[in-house]
Amino acid sequence: MAVFLAILGLAAVLILARRFFPTRRTDSRRSADADRDDALRILRLRLADGAISPDEFERLRRIVEAPTIDGNR
Repeated sequence: MAVFLAILGLAAVLILARRFFPTRRTDSRRSADADRDDALRILRLRLADGAISPDEFERLRRIVEAPTIDGNR
């Protein structure tokens, strides 16, 4: 009986810990969005400076905005 209560108590602690300390998945998602925004900002600056052509800008923009294979976007 004591073993059962110990396991039940441990399960309750784990559930509460997950509830009050969620995983950082949302942080990595925000980070990926920020990285994409930074890349687009750099592309716009390079286009404005004449470092890349409008066609090159569009090609690179499509690559940056494409959904990722691992589903992080």
